[in-house]
Amino acid sequence: MKDKKWIDCPVCGETNSMVFKTDVSENFNIKDYGNLKINNLEGYYCKNCKDGILTRKSQNHINASIAEFKAKKDAEVTVAADLISVDEMAKKLKLSRQSIHKMMNIGKIRYVFVGDIRLPLKNQKVSHK
Repeated sequence: MKDKKWIDCPVCGETNSMVFKTDVSENFNIKDYGNLKINNLEGYYCKNCKDGILTRKSQNHINASIAEFKAKKDAEVTVAADLISVDEMAKKLKLSRQSIHKMMNIGKIRYVFVGDIRLPLKNQKVSHK
């Protein structure tokens, strides 16, 4: 699906006020995890109210960055018994390994890092949508 090209601001209603910006940075406060600064975002920003709409690519980048941030923090407190292999998770959900990796990338499946390997958490509710 293609991103919409914004011309008029949907927030303040100003006409011809939207400007496409690249290399934008945003700060996020992740509940129970702390603050995370994400760089290299892009989107349309209003010259009048300064509000913005990020592209789909940027939204995916945010989701992946937050999932990785949480995974690194969770790795410090997660025990091995709470983990499952990607193959086991794929079998459990009746999905392919590739689908499991994609879902981890976008934050639909929580995971932790064990060294440089990502392992899903065993007991979690997963939305297939």
